[in-house]
Amino acid sequence: MRLHVITLGCPKNRVDTENILGGLKAGLQGLELVDSLHESDVVLINTCSFIQEAVSESIETILEAASQKNENQQIIVTGCLVERYGIQTLKTEMPEVDLFVGFDAHKRLPEILGSRPWQQGAFRLLSTPPWRAYLKISEGCSNKCTYCLIPKIRGNQMCREPASIIKEAEELISCGVKEITLIAQDLTAYKHENVDLVRLLTELASLNGEVWFRLLYLYPSRIDHKLLETVSSHKNICPYFDIPVQHASSRILKRMGRQYSKQELQETIAMIREKVPGSYIRTSVIVGFPGETEQDFFELKSFIKEAGFDHLGCFVYSDEDEAPSSRLGDKVDPVTAKKRHAEIMEMQQHISRQKMRKLVGSTVDVLIEGLSDETDLLLQGRTRFQAPEIDGVVYINEGLAEPGRVTRVQITDSYEYDLVGKVV
Repeated sequence: MRLHVITLGCPKNRVDTENILGGLKAGLQGLELVDSLHESDVVLINTCSFIQEAVSESIETILEAASQKNENQQIIVTGCLVERYGIQTLKTEMPEVDLFVGFDAHKRLPEILGSRPWQQGAFRLLSTPPWRAYLKISEGCSNKCTYCLIPKIRGNQMCREPASIIKEAEELISCGVKEITLIAQDLTAYKHENVDLVRLLTELASLNGEVWFRLLYLYPSRIDHKLLETVSSHKNICPYFDIPVQHASSRILKRMGRQYSKQELQETIAMIREKVPGSYIRTSVIVGFPGETEQDFFELKSFIKEAGFDHLGCFVYSDEDEAPSSRLGDKVDPVTAKKRHAEIMEMQQHISRQKMRKLVGSTVDVLIEGLSDETDLLLQGRTRFQAPEIDGVVYINEGLAEPGRVTRVQITDSYEYDLVGKVV
């Protein structure tokens, strides 16, 4: 069987796809992954439906694939779109699709497509470069943010057993992975019996092998001294804090259902900078949330300028019919929201440019990724403070290094989000 895979959305979706592929490889003999839709027997599309933009992308991708399929091909759709709208509704709306499967696709597809049932413990098939991987430690979310559909789509948070996480990390390290990014809707809420995130991190950091551990998504109010001490005391845990604050106006934060105030955010950021010298902080914010006034927006801008985030993403609020925020009054005009987005990104670009400039002349560890996406004349890599696929990179224009190796690089130039350096 020749299989062509399309994965949309976040790294958590990527891990789901990898688990599906692992199950299929264990259950099907002769499975071949192909890059071209036209060469495949089966097209598997793992969808996202977090916001309407993601829904539109998922539907367009499905219809595009359907328009190219021949009579001998199958199209299988799984992921968040299926869970959000339901199989029966999607069957009616998109009869071009041969099969819709929910989040249990990794268990069901091996038996549906082959002759062997899903095998418990089948190791996932990595779709990332061999030197880095994502490791999902929990599923779903129990936070009640008014704009978010994750609890509806994915359910309340369910944490994996620590032993299974440790085992998977060991398998990844044995395969040569040099960077493991822990992911969840809320890492800081991890709790399985008497094991919390701090204890889990301590165990992971003690594993044999040269590997970086990176944390993606930390809920602001759950960051405490123990977590910061753990990061600070282990060199193989990147001092990189991904903390989506979403806003800075306490009034808007309350309408969003976020469990903290502006003052608490300021205290958390100050605590990180104090307890983990050399730390880097990434955040994301939403503009145009219902009820956001000019004063609220001014508070957000002032907060961003004061905090000096190393990385920042800004999103325009999207009304989702099933989300409580869609029923809030005082909607912000879309044109106004887009202007606010542009203003935030321009301001962050200036902040980032200044941050990057300060690194010129320093020497840092860089995980080499291979040839640059821009040109074969440059190598490309990432530092501990550059997360894969979302942050900038280091372009190397002098010296040689092998992909997958951590190499010392002297920074010689900088841009808004990227750095330039030479191997030393």
